[in-house]
Amino acid sequence: MTQTNTANPPIYLAGDLGTSGSKFFYRVRDSQQEPLWMGSGVADGLTTLSLSNLNAGGRPQDHAWLQIGDEVILVGDAAKTFVDGNSLAENKSNQAVYRILATLGVIAQQERLPSQYDAVVWLPLPLTEMATKDEIAAKLTQTAQNFRFRGTPQQVRLNLKFCPEGFGLYLNRKRQLDAEAVSIDQRRTIILMLGHRNLSILCFEQGSLKNARSNSDGPGFWQVFERAARSCGVTPADYPALMAALATGRTQQISQARAEVYNFAAPYEAVRRAYWKAAKIYLQDNLLGQLSGTPTDVIVSGGGAFVMRHDIKDYFDDLRITEQVIFADGHQENLDEIVKKLPEAAENPSLVMRMTDCYGLFQGLVGKYSEVPSIV
Repeated sequence: MTQTNTANPPIYLAGDLGTSGSKFFYRVRDSQQEPLWMGSGVADGLTTLSLSNLNAGGRPQDHAWLQIGDEVILVGDAAKTFVDGNSLAENKSNQAVYRILATLGVIAQQERLPSQYDAVVWLPLPLTEMATKDEIAAKLTQTAQNFRFRGTPQQVRLNLKFCPEGFGLYLNRKRQLDAEAVSIDQRRTIILMLGHRNLSILCFEQGSLKNARSNSDGPGFWQVFERAARSCGVTPADYPALMAALATGRTQQISQARAEVYNFAAPYEAVRRAYWKAAKIYLQDNLLGQLSGTPTDVIVSGGGAFVMRHDIKDYFDDLRITEQVIFADGHQENLDEIVKKLPEAAENPSLVMRMTDCYGLFQGLVGKYSEVPSIV
């Protein structure tokens, strides 16, 4: 794709459509590194009558809606009233199109772009969902040509690239080793992502992904969380409080169901035990055999990894490979400062860990396109 001139700059966007939230970094102006977080909910099939209770002011990502033909789609926090259950349980590729379009609309509004603009989008997908990329690309490219965001017409010319989930972490590790004059091609790199929806292992050797040694079908944190929470009598109304306890380590949280401060210590321990039991079985079957022979680095990331950090560290300590294990949010001072700009960061201490893959992908994206001279 040819870059446009500075009067009508393209959007460079890397996104991670996580089941607990959508994480993005984008650039419109030179050297810009802007983080963006949106809720994961999508409510489609609506009419303009559903817009009566939406706030026209505030941040566009908090009140995001699309209009495609006569259909209205609410995205992110705006969809909460209309979404049945918790969107964490949904297949995150099904509604990727609407989430990307809403994000482009948010950026266009924040950056005051004209209604017609170009966008280069890099999007990671789990290995189990890579087969859907052509379907997503076809619908996204077509729909982007004519939609409305919060009432404003949008016409976007897209350049799309899909990557395996975790590829951004590999790119980040490659940059770190390049700075030390070490070739990543001489090492095996294992990306271990303990996500809310699935646990993934990606194996890279000699600069390429080894599909036979990689998969994304491990137990997701949310699946185990929901089962363990129910077994302890926690209702969906208190899922956010229990998640907050797990993220912060503070078991005293405000219970919506009980209308008082409640000690979630019992379900807190039940979730941790159940998840780690499931994760260890998966690691035994899919990881241990890859840790010998070739020099190997293990990059650990994901929201589940933030919650289970001490258990993971002890696990690798027992295997006597501590020096080979790198938590993705370590030594990320630049990313720390960028993510702190998000209001969500104050109440979500795991945000840096959860955004490292997306940030690595974003750096790869802008690094590639900054090498192409603009045509004025």
